[in-house]
Amino acid sequence: MQSDLWLASAVNGLVLGGLYAATALGLSMVFGVMRLVNVAHGELIILASYLSWTLYTRAGIDPFVGLVVVVPVLFAAGWAIQRFMLNPLMAQGMEAPMLTTFGLSIIAQSLYLFAWTPDSRSIKTWYSDNVVTVASIAVPNMFVIALLAAALLAGALHLFVTRTLAGKAVRAASQSARTAAMMGVDIPRVYALTYGIGAALAAVGGVLVAATFTFVPSSGLAYLLKGFAVVVLGGMGSIGGTLLAGMALGLAESLGAAAFGTGYKDLVGLLLFLLVLTLRPAGIFGRRQAGGSLV
Repeated sequence: MQSDLWLASAVNGLVLGGLYAATALGLSMVFGVMRLVNVAHGELIILASYLSWTLYTRAGIDPFVGLVVVVPVLFAAGWAIQRFMLNPLMAQGMEAPMLTTFGLSIIAQSLYLFAWTPDSRSIKTWYSDNVVTVASIAVPNMFVIALLAAALLAGALHLFVTRTLAGKAVRAASQSARTAAMMGVDIPRVYALTYGIGAALAAVGGVLVAATFTFVPSSGLAYLLKGFAVVVLGGMGSIGGTLLAGMALGLAESLGAAAFGTGYKDLVGLLLFLLVLTLRPAGIFGRRQAGGSLV
């Protein structure tokens, strides 16, 4: 029945939105703290996908068990990028760091092509191809896992920035780096920590991507664009907004595919993005003032 199709599309869209949120959280945090448009975010996601795929195919390590390796590697890579490449450029404004991340994105795609060839990859486990039934609606296991992971990551990130000393320093830097520095906060160190955490969040998103879809060296661009849409919809730097905006984007795309066909899925998501941007430029949960909204 038509009503069943719409209900199934809505449920699947909402849980698919969890994957969008999981891949966008790191992008949201980096922008929320540093106002840096991290163009290399998609490549960090795909790097995690390739590392997870390599661990699974070469050593038989489950992708979620492999997070104990992939997350620290991505954190270290992100920390080093910010500490040694981007921090020296931050005083010149955001254009130079953004262009640097664009260059890193191009270099990374070439390295992935060399290391893993242009062939499409994916991780197929005993649970990745199965479905779970929700009110008689079949939902892919990985969509549900991605939604749960996104909720856990958002909750953990919120607790970090509100309850820990390092998190409060990050939050202070997001509101006013100059004032935070006057109060004794080491801003370059906070920025390196922030980019490292953003890369670690991208690592989780990359593992979810690898276990859910196929990917190639250039796949990062698609997740970067989705991430931008989610971050702007939810409000720049808003943790809860990123989670809800991911679900809203997934819902819009799924219902759009049901109404007009799968070829129009991305168009519907883009129209939602433009509508929210027109009516509320700060995003659904973003602050209208220039201060940070990393909460």
